[in-house]
Amino acid sequence: MTDDKLSKIAFEIDDVISNLITKYDIDPLSFSAIILARLVRANDFIGSGEDFRLIAANIPKIKSEGAIH
Repeated sequence: MTDDKLSKIAFEIDDVISNLITKYDIDPLSFSAIILARLVRANDFIGSGEDFRLIAANIPKIKSEGAIH
């Protein structure tokens, strides 16, 4: 997958997240919990649950650079 394609996917996901948070008037942390739970279930279903948990357990802290995009 190219960097350009990854960037386009990331921007589209950012838009979906923003729209859903606004639509349902939910705080970002609560929304994140919902999304994380759905990602865990999806990965469990396709057999990559353990790998997903390893990735999630090792998310590095990054500097905040302002708005998402």
